[in-house]
Amino acid sequence: MKTDERVVGQVQNSKSTLHTLADVLQASPESDALLILGRLLDSLPIGFYVSDCDRAYHILYANRVWERWLAPEKLPVAGKTMKEVFASAEQAGVLEIMREVCTTAKPKHLKGFEFRELGLVARGKRGETSRWNWEIYPLSGPTGKVTHLLNVIMDVSAPKPRTSRPLKEGRQAANRRREEASGVLRIFGLAPDTRTGHGEEKLSQREHQVAELLAMGFTNAAIGQHLKVSPATVSSHVAHILSKLRFRSRAQVAAWVVGRRLQRAEDRTSADARPSG
Repeated sequence: MKTDERVVGQVQNSKSTLHTLADVLQASPESDALLILGRLLDSLPIGFYVSDCDRAYHILYANRVWERWLAPEKLPVAGKTMKEVFASAEQAGVLEIMREVCTTAKPKHLKGFEFRELGLVARGKRGETSRWNWEIYPLSGPTGKVTHLLNVIMDVSAPKPRTSRPLKEGRQAANRRREEASGVLRIFGLAPDTRTGHGEEKLSQREHQVAELLAMGFTNAAIGQHLKVSPATVSSHVAHILSKLRFRSRAQVAAWVVGRRLQRAEDRTSADARPSG
């Protein structure tokens, strides 16, 4: 019974934090795109969280990867302050940078720094060094004032390479992390090509259909079955979509689709709010 209650509590907490995320994105909490967004963000191999901009920096939303890097006693993190989750956040310099971003509205990056409170579950018992890239971006409300912060965290810990091959693999892994991070930035309106219609007019109707299904997590085989075409045809469509949008991964396409959906929902909400006549 306790297990069932815990599962129900996790589901309810997930819905609540998604609605909070909808407020930050100025999107409808009932939008289908929001549900897809939650699944997409939880599937990304990088962690991120959204905090407010008050002096305590309450965490409002965090994806699963971010939470998997934390000790169980820290969970759930939604509603907690940074100091409650990370006692050393001030000492590590993270809070100082968050304050600066809230004040200046300019993003800041911490690269390759060691933060022992993060990644404890994954590597703490093995005594490995834990190094992270921490990118902090300002999120503005309707008035243009910075109201929230998007914190994107990438695990860049790696053992010392012994040959040239690990160096190449390390660069490839870094490129993949950068692609996934750009997907998060695109959703939050922080990527350069977000909300500009970039590439939208270039996609055919069929390619739009494939992109929508791809964003829902469908495999090529499942997309083919849904559209009654072969997986090879779907692969061709995906290749064309990536080329036209100048993307390198399916996750980037999914982020682009979700961003478009959220923008349409926001536009409809704004139109409904305008006085008639």
